[in-house]
Amino acid sequence: MGLEIDVEKISEVLLADGWHKVTTVGDGRSSFGIDVYDFQDPKASPNAGAQEPTDRPVKQERGQESGTRGARWTESDGSRVFCPLTSILAVKYAGQNKSESKTT
Repeated sequence: MGLEIDVEKISEVLLADGWHKVTTVGDGRSSFGIDVYDFQDPKASPNAGAQEPTDRPVKQERGQESGTRGARWTESDGSRVFCPLTSILAVKYAGQNKSESKTT
């Protein structure tokens, strides 16, 4: 049995440099998400016309997984963070206010 982590509830992510706060999107869900790395280079786009050679990573189409899974989120200053899943040491959920907690 594995741990079930609800990515929509993640409020902080621990990386080697410390805890990073994850903002929420309009409906209150976490901006945290997981997917396969998908680098894009506008110069390498087939619609770009004549192209110069580039050594930058080129967009990897979905279904052509490289096996490199990563995480992404937005921080409170608006910056976007992208990192490999293996960089994440821990995640936190935001604590519930007493008024939000269920009583049984």
